[in-house]
Amino acid sequence: MIAIRLFAFIFTLTLVMAVPKPLEKPKHKEFDTCGGDGEFPLGVCRYPENCCTIEEYLMQKNIGYNDVPSCGFNSPFKGKMICCPKTDTQRTTSGPPIFRFTGTHLVTMRYFKNEEMDDYAYRCTGVLLSSSHVLASKQCAGEEGEELIRPSRVKLGSQDAGRVDDKADIKKDIKKLTSYKNDLVLIKLRTTLNTTQLMGNVSIAKLCHPDDLKGYPNFFAAGYSYSTEKNESCTKFTMQLQNLNLKECNNVKVTRQIEDLATDQSHFCLRPLPIYKEGEECSKCLTATSSVLHVQRMDGSQCVAGIATPTSNEFIEEDSPLYFTNILTNSVSDFFNENNVGRTN
Repeated sequence: MIAIRLFAFIFTLTLVMAVPKPLEKPKHKEFDTCGGDGEFPLGVCRYPENCCTIEEYLMQKNIGYNDVPSCGFNSPFKGKMICCPKTDTQRTTSGPPIFRFTGTHLVTMRYFKNEEMDDYAYRCTGVLLSSSHVLASKQCAGEEGEELIRPSRVKLGSQDAGRVDDKADIKKDIKKLTSYKNDLVLIKLRTTLNTTQLMGNVSIAKLCHPDDLKGYPNFFAAGYSYSTEKNESCTKFTMQLQNLNLKECNNVKVTRQIEDLATDQSHFCLRPLPIYKEGEECSKCLTATSSVLHVQRMDGSQCVAGIATPTSNEFIEEDSPLYFTNILTNSVSDFFNENNVGRTN
């Protein structure tokens, strides 16, 4: 009897020892509160590429990423999260998380790869202005008659422009391209997006109000990154920008004729504050990808203020200043009205 009980005990112990230990639970989830302990300001857990305040904080404190508290791993595919410091205003309010960007108003464009038009790739970034209009950098329009460098279709709702077989994306053929000076191109869709399509992964952009530019606006750029190896767009990205005096852009390389670059009202001069640039497969060159300029408002919402000025087609990733075309001017508003484009604020 004792031998039976002893055997049962040993058998049970063997089973317990054979069961693998459960994986450690994540230290934090994304958007959890962190910091605020006196050594580091109050913040929220974010992945580094989605934290728009970390670069400026590191510069102010003269510290490195190793000095930033870690929130641990929330996903085995995204890497480690950091404690993303809140701004002074956000630390004294109970507003929304510091930065939650979905970019459902961003689109990308289809270009044929050969004269047979049996293969294509998606490149460039545009912004959905209305149910039938997209705005992009003029360089995305190519030249009339050159079908291989002119877009034929736009794709909406895609997180990764390179995934051409994603059935969840919405694709619309292009009817007409209308240029604004040498800065912008307005793309008229052949068919209008319906109410059902303008839900979930697709939305019309909210344009900024001139009041959003007063004081010290929190600028950031967003767009589809670019794979030079595959010659097509990749995933969406965001990058914080530092607002500069227009004179700081005097040395920007300009290979295309652009009007009124020296006019404060028509263009912004900004400097990118990139994060983890080395070793990335896809380029985040703000000019060549036709990135879209946004303002992060105090209430946590975001609005669109401009498009990267096509001063050059070259893919140059560096921290030097660059131009963005202001789409809130009276001149651009007149252009929108002439082409029957509604505005959403």
